[in-house]
Amino acid sequence: GSSQVIRNVVQRGTSKLRLGMTQEMVVLISESGDEIFCMNPKQGQYIRCPVKGTSNVHFNIQAMTVTSNNDIYILVGEYWTRLTLLVYNHLENVWEQQSSLPEVDGDLDENFIVEVGGHLYHLGFYSPEDLNEFLLMRKYDNRRDQWLECSQLQFPTIGHGGLGSVEARHAVSCGGQIYFIRETEWHRYNPTDNQWYKITLPNTYECYNSYAIVAIETEIFCDDVMYDTSSDTWCDLPEFTPSAISTNGAFVCRCFVREGQLHTLVHHRLDMRVGDHFARRVQAFQICVLDRSEGTWTDLKVTLPVDWKENLSGDFDEFPCVARMYLPSLTASVAD
Repeated sequence: GSSQVIRNVVQRGTSKLRLGMTQEMVVLISESGDEIFCMNPKQGQYIRCPVKGTSNVHFNIQAMTVTSNNDIYILVGEYWTRLTLLVYNHLENVWEQQSSLPEVDGDLDENFIVEVGGHLYHLGFYSPEDLNEFLLMRKYDNRRDQWLECSQLQFPTIGHGGLGSVEARHAVSCGGQIYFIRETEWHRYNPTDNQWYKITLPNTYECYNSYAIVAIETEIFCDDVMYDTSSDTWCDLPEFTPSAISTNGAFVCRCFVREGQLHTLVHHRLDMRVGDHFARRVQAFQICVLDRSEGTWTDLKVTLPVDWKENLSGDFDEFPCVARMYLPSLTASVAD
């Protein structure tokens, strides 16, 4: 069954990787899924690599996560049709289909996948017109190849009935629990009792960038604040100010964690009008790392290859992920 497939894939994809042949890298996935862009920004190493396994699925990435076992999972499909879970096989450099999620009534505005305690969870935000918004959640039981319903999270807000919401929303696992974050509210899910709990926020809290939300051990970083889940305390972070590369000040920050440190990938953009439409062009990329002891951000002064800039010029809807990539497989695929 599919559960056996998952165990076999995990064995092929991670435990058989030769020691010393993997490297922790930042990974960006192309919109069509047929290429991955891997980089070690400190060493100036960049690998652009084709990936197999995208021809049999509708490849529209809805969500992505890297598990504690170094497995890269992505959720693909349309918002309103059945979603498919794929896993990256490190040895063969191919996307492999794992499971299809049961369809739900109505359109999901946004999807997330996270791992807690070795289990995958799917969270789908639903905003039906003239009805209260809610968050459905399902846990994957790999022994029975089933998605089990978990406690839903209800919101008093009346939905907009479409996919046009620009509200920042994100789900992240931290300290063995799941956190669902919106612009003005946080909720915590405890897998042990299958219950949601609302978190009291500071009076000054606001979150407008869902791409800037990541977790390190028991801490969640969100924009310019940090929440310590173990002590239920908040503190401000040093303000991040990108370099003045963008001529019109347009930039997008996406955060990731590498070597236990908070990084931000900045896309500097220039919006150019062509007829009645805007053609967006990325001018430059910038990667900075936070030195918490000094309270400062340091620019790593990365220089991306020209072909990277050309192919990463669109907006990335997904986060950069960080995983230990198997270098022999990547280099062999590039050579092919």
